[in-house]
Formats: sequence, C-alpha cells, structure tokens
Amino acid sequence: MEPVFSMLGDKAVCVTLSNKISPEVNNLAIRLAQAIETAQIPGIGEVQPAYASIAVHFDPEQVRATYVQELVREALTQAASCPDQELSTPRAVDIPVVYGGEGGPDLTWAAGRMGISPDELVRRHTERTYRVYMIGFTPGFPYLGGMDESIALPRMDEPRKQVPAGSVGIGGNQTGIYPSEAPGGWRLIGHTDISLFSPFAKEPSLLRPGDMVRFVPVSHTAPSGDSREPSGTAAPSLTVQGLTVQAPGFLTLVVDEGRFGYRHLGVPVSGAADLQSYHLANSLCGNHPNHAALEITLLGPRLRANLDMTVAVTGSLAAITVNGSEVPMNQPIFVPAGAEIEIGSLSVGCRCYLAVAGGIPVPLVLGSRSTYLRGAFGGFHGRGLRKGDSLPVGPAPHHQAIANKSAGAPATTMPASPCIRPVPILQRMSDAEITLRVIPGPECEGERTVHPIPVQTDHHGARLAFPAGEGTLDALCQEAYTVRPESDRMGLRLEGRRLSAKIGGILSSPVVPGTIQLPPDGRPLLLMCDAQTSGGYPRIACVVSEDLPLAAQLRPGARVRFTRAT
Repeated sequence: MEPVFSMLGDKAVCVTLSNKISPEVNNLAIRLAQAIETAQIPGIGEVQPAYASIAVHFDPEQVRATYVQELVREALTQAASCPDQELSTPRAVDIPVVYGGEGGPDLTWAAGRMGISPDELVRRHTERTYRVYMIGFTPGFPYLGGMDESIALPRMDEPRKQVPAGSVGIGGNQTGIYPSEAPGGWRLIGHTDISLFSPFAKEPSLLRPGDMVRFVPVSHTAPSGDSREPSGTAAPSLTVQGLTVQAPGFLTLVVDEGRFGYRHLGVPVSGAADLQSYHLANSLCGNHPNHAALEITLLGPRLRANLDMTVAVTGSLAAITVNGSEVPMNQPIFVPAGAEIEIGSLSVGCRCYLAVAGGIPVPLVLGSRSTYLRGAFGGFHGRGLRKGDSLPVGPAPHHQAIANKSAGAPATTMPASPCIRPVPILQRMSDAEITLRVIPGPECEGERTVHPIPVQTDHHGARLAFPAGEGTLDALCQEAYTVRPESDRMGLRLEGRRLSAKIGGILSSPVVPGTIQLPPDGRPLLLMCDAQTSGGYPRIACVVSEDLPLAAQLRPGARVRFTRAT
C-alpha cells in the first residue's frame, strides 16, 4: 500500500507504511526512523518506529507538519533506491518462562477457549522463534512477531489495572513480555524473572528491534543479575539538603519538563502533568524553565527549610502557610531557614507545583529528573516523597527579600516580575463541565485508514482540514463524560456514553499524551504524561497540546466535554 499520513495530536506526524506485519516493512520503518534522526533537522525531535508505522515528533514553532511529510517522502525515496540495505546483525535471546499458575492466570481459560490442552498451547507458543518488531508500551516491552495464529487471543474488554512485571501475554496475534508492572489488556499465560530494562545500563533495553527471541519452558525461574554494561558512574557531587519532608501529602513527586529521546525504547515522556503551572512556578523563582520542582496531588506536604530560600506555589488552589502564617500563591515567597512550609488540601483542580530558587537537583536518569512511577526511576529514588526524605536544592542568587529577615517576618512576599502573570487555567476549572478541544485521531472514522495531511494555511502548520462526517468523533463530542476514580498520571478513564470504533483493534502504533483511545468496552481513555508510547486500541481523537494542562487538573468525578478544534 502507499504510505498514508495522519496527525497524531498537533506535534507528531504518523506515517503508516502497511496494515500488515512483515519483516520487510518493519525494516523499512526502522531505516526511515534512523535516516530522519540522522539528518538532525531543526525542530524535529525523536522518531519512533513501530510494527509498520513511524511517528515523527516535531516542534510546530520551528517546522510545519507538511515539511515533515515531505521529509518522510524523501527518506522513502532514498530507501527505495537501496532496498537491500541491512540493519545491525540480529541477536538470538532465550527467555525462560514458567507457564500457568499465579504468573499465567489466563492459560487454562485460553486453552479451553481454543479447545486444546494447556500443554498444547505452551508447545505452540514455544516452538516458534519470534522477531522483535518494536519496543514500546512500557520501557523495554518487546512486540514480537511470528506467533502461531491458532493461539491468537482477544484483548480484554477492560485492561487490568496492574499486570505484574515479567508477565508473558498474548494480545490478538501478538505476544510479548511486560518488563515492569503496568496496566494491560493482554491475556497472561506465563511469567519470567529475566530483566528486560535497566535505565542505568549503557543499553537500557535488553532487546532491540530485529532481535530473535525464543521462549523456553521451565518449572521455575530465579531473578537474574543484570549483566549489561552500566552507563557509567559519575563522581559524587556535592549537594545541599535544603528541604526535609515532615509529611509527604497524598502524592508529591519531583518533576521537570520530561524525558525525551527514548520513546523508541518505550520510555514515556513523564514530566509535569500541568506544564503551564510548572513553568510559572519556575519563572517566579527565577529558575531555568526545566529546573526540577515538586508536583503535588490533592493534598500537599509539610516541608522544613534547612536554609534561607525562595519558593513559589502555582496551579490548583490551596492554603499555604509558612510557620503558620498564610502566604499567597503565584508569587515568590522568601522562607527563612528552619521555617515549615505547609500546603493543605487542593481545591478546584488536583495538582499544584512548588518550585525552589535554584531547583531540586536530583540525579539525571535518561536525561531527565522527572519521576516515572511505573518504572520506579527518576525523581527521588523513582517514587513519591516520604516522611524523613531530604531533598537537595541548587544555588540561587541573593534576593532583596532577604533584607526583610532582620525585620522578623516569618515569610515575605516578593514582588513578581511585571512580565509574569498567573496562568488563568483555574478560571476554566470553576465551570461545572470542562471543555477540551480535540482533533481527529488516525482511526476516528473507525476504519483501518488514516487521514492525509492537506495543504495548510497558517504559519505554525496547526490548522488542518479533516473530512466531515467522522461518526466516532462526532459521538465523542455529543455528551459529557465523568472522570473515573482509577485515573492517574498515565491516563484519565472516562465514564459516559459508550462508543464504537467499528474495528476490534489495530496494529500497535505510536501514541502521545492527549491521545484518546477506545478499548472494546467503549469507554474512552485520555492518555496523560506517563502514558505508554504505543498501543493497539483505536486512536479516535487527540486533545490539543494547549489543553493538556487543563486535563491534568481534572480530578475524579469531574465532568469533561470534548469539542472539535477549528
């Protein structure tokens, strides 16, 4: 088939090369990704290959979507002139698996559905050698091709909220391994203890596209040490422990703008869920926009300042005190050494941000200081803050407010720069229903086709014309939805009108934060900052990037409505 182009949100172009899985098409996807990244075109970030498609992530402030499309066409022309070009030599990797039992809870059900014995299902699963077509979904998750079609299984109507690390599953005609604990809709038939992903290794993913994998049935396994070469240990750096956690609140994380360049290994962007409020907090403290700060959810922490510092709190409304005295949001606050900063329950929205002048210089992991909870890395030891934790703070310049310390004030509000204004996001949060703007996703018509990118008229390449009468998208925009309690940084699960995409699934393809997926149960999923990098549910729409900070403030029970972006 001819390559087909579609927008994946407003900052990525998706290129579908085929609607079938084959080594030849997959090799082409990998070669295209390598060629485009090697060209180092300004404004084009990472390129993410999948089974039979690629996603080219770009900055619309620097490059048009139509330019990206033509760049891919040129890369395709060059690839066609060298069809026999080889990739790196594939490796053969054996994966020991214990089938059935607690680690494979769906094995007996799956065998019964097929009318065969569990042993026969295991035989058919282990007699093949599988090609690694892509890494995605979660860090190090291998999508494997070559499975016996007779043991294909439908995905679950509603994904499990937690799938244990090491689970071996089947979804449709695909099989794979969950490297870490994560939600998932595949049927679980076995378990392995082998380590598939280490963020601290020179090559974080054990497997890479093109490798060959064999599953070896065993009666038991034991955790294996990671033999991969470490990325290198930097000399210990001196830090000043500026904040001590007296009480952690509901969920307090260290975040920055996000982790980029590793989507091809299944590593999410993560980063601050509400980037607008996060950036404002850093601006008020005179920080670099990407300095690490604290993201606070629903109930804030109580922190002790171990030295004089300047802080700022932005985002959802909350009562903030320093040594018991109330201080305002959206302004820089001088906090003397020994004082306690306390943030109470959040109202209206669900997240606020506390920045410290100088930032919070926790170690970089894969180029970012953001916490990725599912992978248990980044931030402060890969987890939320706990009582007794000590956080480093970076150096900051002398502030005029320090002079007020001699006046005995427990905390002093400092004048904000006239160019800094609080983000008006909470003005929209006060509405009974929050409206988010969407553009069509690649499968919004419920067919195995995607929309071609037309000629654009604006200078950012953001206004795209799409064909009318897209039934699934129209249905999505007709009624309001309620945010379900099990929502988190990975995504918002929505309750409301059940939708139908008229297809059972697609080849697993790239997704981005803001993608609205439609599982078989018809309840939409709005992917957020910690979302997987690829998925197999239809992508019926994408929330525009400017509205994602607003989506990040939706708490369980909130009402949300979608409207088509102009």
